[in-house]
Amino acid sequence: MPDTFETRVLHPTRVPSLDKVLGGGVISGSTILVLAEPGSGGNELVQTSLMNYCTDFMHNTEAPEGTIYPAELHYISLTLNREMFEHQIAELFNTEKNPQFRKMMENIHYTDLGENYFGRTHVPYDWYGSKDSIKGVLNMPASDDFGGLTILVEKITKLPRESIIFIDSLTALLPYLTRTPETWLELVTMMRGLTRAAKKWRITIVFLLVSGVLSPGQENELIDSVDAVLNLFWQKNTTVKRQRQMYLLKFTGLFPRIDPRDMVIFNVNIATGIGFEITNMRLVS
Repeated sequence: MPDTFETRVLHPTRVPSLDKVLGGGVISGSTILVLAEPGSGGNELVQTSLMNYCTDFMHNTEAPEGTIYPAELHYISLTLNREMFEHQIAELFNTEKNPQFRKMMENIHYTDLGENYFGRTHVPYDWYGSKDSIKGVLNMPASDDFGGLTILVEKITKLPRESIIFIDSLTALLPYLTRTPETWLELVTMMRGLTRAAKKWRITIVFLLVSGVLSPGQENELIDSVDAVLNLFWQKNTTVKRQRQMYLLKFTGLFPRIDPRDMVIFNVNIATGIGFEITNMRLVS
């Protein structure tokens, strides 16, 4: 199959206010970077997408018109185990006492790479391991000099086509990949390779990255290596209540479909039971 889209299949993000702006969803085979200031809503955006998908799958809800659901939902974490991850979603949606919550979460194929990520560090095995310390040390899983980047990529290559994959967190890899120009090149090259391969495999990959950690030049290199960027941040120059905001920095293949009136900065609201939503708008000055 050539490295191009055979058909422009849209997957909804299942964040209704965002899908409305995007004209239904994101193109299958896209690499999407959620670039977010700390606390501005990056994690909540992903958690809302996953929760709404799981709710739809649980009730056999049809995909919105003009879109199709992904074959599978995958979440790959370098730092959180599944229990911690599900607890965060349950807190956001106040569903810890919902007897169907765990059943709903079964629609997410969860991969915990914590043992690969922490394996070559001085972090005690008891802090992250799934076995007792002796067995864990004797049967340490594979790792690499890049914080588990190669293991992460190997996992992605084996996933079904037309899947959506959420990866947290690209930020966690940066201490390994910003040490030298050579290691940084490994990351940028890998991101460019994934952007090309995602179209071949028809998988959509969403990466979370905390903004401001990299230099402006490095951040722009990563932005250039992916198909789309959602930029989330705290409103600047205000003496009143702090406000989360978001705009579409880049969206290859979708920008021509987006109403010019939606090329704005959106206010972001995060509420228990609703999750992430974009609300009032104002024009970019």
